[in-house]
Formats: sequence, C-alpha cells, structure tokens
Amino acid sequence: MSNRLKKILTPAAWLAYLVIGIEIVYMISPFALYYYSTYGPSLNFLHNWSATAWLSGFFLPHYAETSSALLNSLHALGWVLAVPGLILFLISAGQIYYSKFAKKGAVTGGIYQFIRHPQYAAFAVMGFGLLLIWPRFTVLIIYVSMLFVYYWLAKKEERECEQKFGDSYREYQFRTGMFVPAQVSRMIKIPALPKSGLKRKSAFTAIYFLTVEAALLGAFALRDYSISKLSALYSNDSAAIATAATEPAKLETILDIALTEDRVQQKLNEWKNVAAVRFLNYVVPEEWYLPDLPLDEASQKVGGHHQPKNYDRNLYKVLFTRTRLRSDDIKTGADIITNTLGRTPQVFAHVDLQQGVVTNISTPPAHVRWGDIPTPLF
Repeated sequence: MSNRLKKILTPAAWLAYLVIGIEIVYMISPFALYYYSTYGPSLNFLHNWSATAWLSGFFLPHYAETSSALLNSLHALGWVLAVPGLILFLISAGQIYYSKFAKKGAVTGGIYQFIRHPQYAAFAVMGFGLLLIWPRFTVLIIYVSMLFVYYWLAKKEERECEQKFGDSYREYQFRTGMFVPAQVSRMIKIPALPKSGLKRKSAFTAIYFLTVEAALLGAFALRDYSISKLSALYSNDSAAIATAATEPAKLETILDIALTEDRVQQKLNEWKNVAAVRFLNYVVPEEWYLPDLPLDEASQKVGGHHQPKNYDRNLYKVLFTRTRLRSDDIKTGADIITNTLGRTPQVFAHVDLQQGVVTNISTPPAHVRWGDIPTPLF
C-alpha cells in the first residue's frame, strides 16, 4: 500500500470508528441514565426536598424477607433477567457492528430475523431486571421513560432504513416484529398513533404520562401489599421491622431485651417529651451485612448485601432511629413507615436472645455510605 493511500485511508478509518462510537453512545445513553439513577448522587439530590424525597423510596422488598415467597424471589428474578438481557445486547450489537465493518448492508439474519431491534429489547429486559433489584419509585419512572425513548429511536431508525433500503426493508418489516417476534406482536392489538406531526406528538406525550401514572399507582399498591407481608411490630410512636422473617412474639422479645438496657432508654428518652417524634427501628441478624442501614462502621465497607440463610437465630442487632416525616401530622403504626423521608440513628444494640441480655451498646454512624437516602420499607 502506498504512503499516499495510507494517508487517505487512515483518517477515513478513524472517522468510521468515531461514527460507530457516537452511535454506541447515542444508543446506550438512555440506559446509562436509567442505570445511574439507582445510585447515590441522583438520589441525594431528590432527597433534599420533601416533595421529591418519596422518589428514592422502595415499592418492593429490597433487603427484608417477607411472608410472601413471590416477593422474596423478585430480587433473584431481577438478576435472572438482567444477565440474559446483557448477553442478548452483546450478541445483537456484535452482529450489527460486524455488518458495518464488513459492509454487509442491512442486518436481517441471526437474532434480527426474529425482531428488528434486539438491542433495545435487550435493554428493556435488562432494565426490568434492574428495576426488580433496585425497586425505587424514581427507577420505575426512568425505566418507563427509557422504554418510550427507545421506541422513538427505533421508529426514527426505521424511517432512515426505509429511505436507504426501500422495498427490501419494508418486506423485512412485514415479516418481523419490532421488539418481540411477529407471531407475538400480531396477537397484541395496539391502536396506531395519528400520522400528522402535532397530533402524533400530542398522543405520544399523553400516552407517556398516562403510562407513568398507571405505573406509579401500581407501585404504590405493591408497596402497601409488601408492607402487609413484613415481619413488623407497631405502636403509637414507633414501627419496628425485622429484616429476616421473624415470628411476632420473638420480635417483641428481642425489642424488649434491647429496651431494658439503661443506655438505650437514656438515648430514646431524650425525645420522650417531643409529641411528634416517631421511631423506625430495625432488627437484623448479627451475621447479616446490610449497607443500606447505618448499623456500625463495619456495615459501611465496600460491597453488597450479605444475608446468609444459616445464621445464628439467637444473635441480633437492633438499630433505633428517629424519623423525619413527610408532614407535621402525627403518624402512628404502619403509617410511620410510609411517611418516613429520613432517619437519624440514635443507638445500636447487640442482643443475645438465648441469654436474654444486651451484649454491647454503641453509637451508629450518622448515615450510610452514600448519604441519608431512606430505605424505610425494605
């Protein structure tokens, strides 16, 4: 190859790489925005105002066991969906970018012989898996938004393909489904949007907001159902949640033992005369590690949850927290859970149920590693 030809081809090759890189960023950006919505910075931003703080709360169990086998299985199901979704994305992306490099034209084989947008379908599956792993209200809203963005991008890409490939692409559209196989999509009757620009945009926007509203209503219903399946005890000024499934009598005994310790009572009595104060307390097996709760310094180490099934049923950690409620109205019972926007840790006790004693008392950290993001439910 001559030097002159190299000088011509090298910039062209880099330009091709740049275009492909821009395409990848363009395609992945909605999913990336969705993914990072599950983490600290965005959640702490929402947490600054009472009007938006509820968005960082959970509507399904995150780390607490419930009496429902279905609810308890959702976290694992999330990974079952997220991992295959990632694999589907990698395979379909490999197909399309190989075709670009090899100049094969429109990709209609492999996965693409069944659906026209397997990459977006993969993001939808992967995103739903992540929603089950981090079932926060804000994640739900951004997930629905991501689906609408991908639908818009897919329609835009199809218009471009129709212009580029003509009747051959239209025939391909006829025999394949957009996000699911044609046999399935033909069973789902979805009314077509108006064809004119303004009416189409208005209808699309209205459908989006109605879908978000329906998703939130369903999420609130799921939250109430999940709360009803928690191992919890309620009183006029407190709610106590056991993160491991625990019989009510046993949970009450663990709390009673912790409350007999003078240092625990002293810390809680500092707020005894404040009429509106409410407490949200947690009972956690000693061997469990939950970074979502400000239990102790060890609980704030880097890493995920550690919830062994074969833990010592006699050793527990009890965290007492003072709540920041959504409004000044006095809440009691289970309403304390649903109205808690933040928590101030008060005291942390280690309980030996078999011996009936508190083995250690300490002051918990002021908040978890990523801030005072509430996980009042699960």
